Amino acid sequence: MDAKSDIIGKTYLLYAGRLNTDEFYSVLSDLVESFLSYADSEAQLLSLIRKYSNKKRYLKAERKKTTTDSVITKLLIESEARLSKYFTDINEHLKNLTLAETCNSTLTTTREQYLLYILEIELVNRLNKEKFNASDSKYAFLPHCLHDLDKDCLSASDGTDYVCKSCSKNCSINSVSKLLKLKNIKAYIWREADLKKIFKLAKSNGQSIEVFGVACIPELINGLRLYAKFDVPAVGVPLDANRCIRWMGDFYPNSVNEKKILSLLN
Repeated sequence: MDAKSDIIGKTYLLYAGRLNTDEFYSVLSDLVESFLSYADSEAQLLSLIRKYSNKKRYLKAERKKTTTDSVITKLLIESEARLSKYFTDINEHLKNLTLAETCNSTLTTTREQYLLYILEIELVNRLNKEKFNASDSKYAFLPHCLHDLDKDCLSASDGTDYVCKSCSKNCSINSVSKLLKLKNIKAYIWREADLKKIFKLAKSNGQSIEVFGVACIPELINGLRLYAKFDVPAVGVPLDANRCIRWMGDFYPNSVNEKKILSLLN
């Protein structure tokens, strides 16, 4: 999808002046590949990132260091050098949060956390891609903020969650849903589904479920970690920017890299 001149994210923007977000995924892949020398495996590197990514004060102090033997510090410093152009003004966003918003772990995601979260998404995708694609039972959950804002959304619930009705050719949910259908993945617009209940029920019935997700970076991390908790192999692609009402106070057009989605499904 081509970039629109008015697209801007509250804390990140994967276009970084380009017409698409392909460069971001190329840079990210190369970066993670270089970081594998710091661990015995992708799984070990992922475990290390998850261990420290919620320690905000520790991460802030580590990123300020100039020399260190700490793997986390090296990840932060090198990621900052390569990925900083994809961030908007995170610090300004954090300064302007209301008292109530400061209690929200998603809205208070720090710069250091974004750096590690981006790496985590890439690692999870690498580790889960093969198992995800081998499954016969796959679901996708897409954010409502991807719908065509110039047309009323006609999606309707099928009992699990809302399903796209293909009412607009200009809707990203429509195009992504069709793409996923070609890969035998049931696509939902996530509004009401109780994922924990779905996973528990499937497990009790001996069913194997795999999930594909799209969301802003912090929310995608929350989802991928929830899936891991229930031993559900999942992959996901972040929105090209965080622009929904939760971040911006209103809805704005958004996009997701469909080429990246296809690369995970092949």
